[in-house]
Amino acid sequence: MNIRVAVQALRAVRPAPPAHAHKSRFNPRSDILDEVVAGLLWMTLDLPQDASRAELEAFAHQLVARIRFGASETAIESEIAFLQSGQLGRPADQDAIHVLAGRIMGTVRGA
Repeated sequence: MNIRVAVQALRAVRPAPPAHAHKSRFNPRSDILDEVVAGLLWMTLDLPQDASRAELEAFAHQLVARIRFGASETAIESEIAFLQSGQLGRPADQDAIHVLAGRIMGTVRGA
């Protein structure tokens, strides 16, 4: 008993794969941007000895996300000042933070 089956008929029976609501693409530019912002923070701020790269990159990722969603330079300055004085326990140099916020804003918007 040989039964001939059309392949196209089988394809119609098979359900379509589910569409994902949110697909995230690999975006190396985003990772590099986070590292650049973390490097700017590392070079400018007075950090304690136990500050890790992962902590700064996580903070930088949050800053980049806030800037992309339209945060003002003043809001970014206050975030950096809070990191410096509130989380790291070091005195905040407002002039250096103002210049740093401007550099970070220019870097993120230029990317």
